[in-house]
Amino acid sequence: MASMKLVAIFAIVIVSAVAGLAWPFLVNLHFQPLPASASLWHMGKGSQYEPEMVYHVSYNNTNFTADMKFLPMQGTNQSLQVLITPEGSSKTISQTVQIGLVYDYPDVSPQAKPYFDMLDQSVFSMRDYATTPEYLAKGAEWGDIYIGVNHEKMAVTDVGTMPFEFGSAKAYLLSYRIGANENKFWIVDNLPLPVKSQVYDFNGTLVYTFDLVSLKAPSTPGLTS
Repeated sequence: MASMKLVAIFAIVIVSAVAGLAWPFLVNLHFQPLPASASLWHMGKGSQYEPEMVYHVSYNNTNFTADMKFLPMQGTNQSLQVLITPEGSSKTISQTVQIGLVYDYPDVSPQAKPYFDMLDQSVFSMRDYATTPEYLAKGAEWGDIYIGVNHEKMAVTDVGTMPFEFGSAKAYLLSYRIGANENKFWIVDNLPLPVKSQVYDFNGTLVYTFDLVSLKAPSTPGLTS
């Protein structure tokens, strides 16, 4: 009987120790019921359908159009052809890059580099949150945003058919607060890049916006454009 009591006490000590170690991790978990039918999205999803996406980008008062065409797959590789037209200019800068996981393109021509730097901070910026699949469902959290001492969550805050410059589509609004403003990204399932965004800095200055103004995606599921 004494040995059984010792075993029981030992078991309680072990369970308590494991619970103590696990507790800091458990309290940081957010258990959210998500629909079983919820789709998942990641940067590049749907690129195999070879859409052509034309954006108007405004970054720190620099405005330009970026015509992005996802080219046919070559084995396991795919390239992106980008035609950049600065506002007020009739000259177009052409650059073709091989698509990588993080949509980071440092090795481009000197003419294209300033615009790719701005694309890196705007249209391609969602790679920081969705290089792995994330749920497209209202309330789904996509990541932590740290701005100085402030901690915010990026989450899906709205879902529905929404009007855009390229037409109407079912979209998912991702947002997080920064100061008095709300930073927003709009995602359409099976399109490889966000279709719209507006982002402010902590001082309330609008840093960038982008809008998908034209879309050719005849093979993309769920779209007829």
